[in-house]
Amino acid sequence: MRLRTPRSWAALAAASLALALTVTSGAYAAAPASPASGSGAVSAADTTPPSKPTGLYDRCSTDYKGVLFCWQPSTDDVGVVGYDVYRQSATGYVQVGSSTATIFDDQDVVTGTSYTYIVIARDAAGNQSAPSDPLVALARNDFPTPTPTPTPTPPSLACHVTYEFVAWRTGQNAWITLKNTGTAPIDGWTLSIRWQEPAPRLTSGHSAVWSRTDSFFTARNLAWNKVIAPGASVRLGFTAAHTGATPVPLYYGVNGVYCSSTYGPRR
Repeated sequence: MRLRTPRSWAALAAASLALALTVTSGAYAAAPASPASGSGAVSAADTTPPSKPTGLYDRCSTDYKGVLFCWQPSTDDVGVVGYDVYRQSATGYVQVGSSTATIFDDQDVVTGTSYTYIVIARDAAGNQSAPSDPLVALARNDFPTPTPTPTPTPPSLACHVTYEFVAWRTGQNAWITLKNTGTAPIDGWTLSIRWQEPAPRLTSGHSAVWSRTDSFFTARNLAWNKVIAPGASVRLGFTAAHTGATPVPLYYGVNGVYCSSTYGPRR
């Protein structure tokens, strides 16, 4: 006995043909959609596709990396539910994503390279619009470059040394007043004194840690006089031996900064 195809099957197959997009090598062709499941007559369905997306434009926002573009919304008799985005490759257009809004961000790109895109609108029934006109967009790195916070310039150190002495044939005592003439505290200090040759020989000192290296005397602060406020002074001194002529200091400096000075015998 030969089976016969029910008439309703043929009617169903004829009614379920719909326009679908096939993308290959940049060409678009109509393909039949799969018939709906179930049996019996097909009820009336939405077969009207959305309008073609228009107005694609690149760089519709700032502070992004990759490709970012926007377009004008499509219209549909029922409603657009999304947009499918395709990017041109060596073998044709390949879908790279979807969006429910009229903006798309593609980060799978190389900065400085241009890419070609099309957008297709889609409604709830699966109807697809005609593809948009192609858009060529450049991959960018538009994240702002952070502006480095400038390092504050510390206030310049300024100082003045008053040098007084009492000398005898083979030695001298010296009293030094170190004044902070700058606008910021000096927090920790090293006073350097350079002598003309022959330099005296340091024998003792007070109010600092004293040492001699070649033609330099060096005095480092103690804990109690470490900080010199602007306009304030500290007093220190030493005893030195010499060969007969009273040595004359050539240079005074604090923390490597030259200090102005006043020099003379103690009165």
